[in-house]
Amino acid sequence: VPREVTRSPEEFLDLLVEQRVTVLSQTPSAFRSLVSAAASGDERIDRLALRSVVFAGEKLEFGELRPWVQRLGLDRPALVNMYGIT
Repeated sequence: VPREVTRSPEEFLDLLVEQRVTVLSQTPSAFRSLVSAAASGDERIDRLALRSVVFAGEKLEFGELRPWVQRLGLDRPALVNMYGIT
């Protein structure tokens, strides 16, 4: 993923949709842009092919996912918290 795309929430979401990404590993803070897109009603969220989102690298605050979960639930895609002791 080009660096400039990783810094642009709009371009990153477009890339996820266009490339039909199925597994995404992100820090919770990086995922916030997708949560914001879900909360705003962005139609691209409904076109995501994601099967799993894996959170790692920092603590996941479950309350921050509320807009995502309200729109997509917990199973589409599966949300996996991998932060903690390894």
